[in-house]
This record gives sequence, C-alpha cells and structure tokens, in this order.
Amino acid sequence: MDVTYYNYIALAFFVLFALFVPISFLLTSKMLRQKSRGNRVKNTSYESAEQPIGSARDIATEYLAFFAIFLPFEIMAMVVVLWSISARQLDLTTNIAIIGLAIISMALAMLGYKFISDRDG
Repeated sequence: MDVTYYNYIALAFFVLFALFVPISFLLTSKMLRQKSRGNRVKNTSYESAEQPIGSARDIATEYLAFFAIFLPFEIMAMVVVLWSISARQLDLTTNIAIIGLAIISMALAMLGYKFISDRDG
C-alpha cells in the first residue's frame, strides 16, 4: 500500500473522530439534562437586583457589521499565515495569487470599516 493511502486513511479517521466527539457530547448532554422548565424567577436574567427590562435573548445588531467585516479578514489572515509556512514549496503563480488575494481582502476590509465609520457619523 502506498504512503498516500495511509495519509487518506488517517485523514478519514481524523474526520470521523472530529465528528464523533461533538455529536457524542451533544447527545450525552441532551440525555442528562433536566426535563423540567424550572420556575419564572430562576429563568429571568440577573441585573443587580433590578427588575429585568426586555428579554435577555435580545441581541443588539450594532456590532453586526463589524463582525461581518472582521470574520473574512480573520480567515484571510489565517490563510496568509498558513501560506507563509509553505511559500517556498509553491510555484510563483500560486504565491502571486495568494498575495493578490490578501491585498484585495485587506483593501475590502478597510473600505468596509470606512463605510461603517462614515455611516455611524
């Protein structure tokens, strides 16, 4: 058997294990949790002895635009870090494409931040 087949077998086991662990944790917690809903006082949010206003589940969308811009930027940063590890082994066109992708994504992220800051005043 060739070495590459062993790599694929190892990858398959890793993927199966990576899927098995969170699924088993979720199923175990579902089986062990309490089935009752509790009472209203215990389920309300704690606000320093003040009466709660609104729902604890309301999420302000004030920072949603920043998150929508930051997440692709962070993913691109990880791509660049991984690329820097193997840059010497890749050919010139691949390296130029990755550098161009990094520059374009940085420019788009900066334009997005400028758009958000101009919109907010």
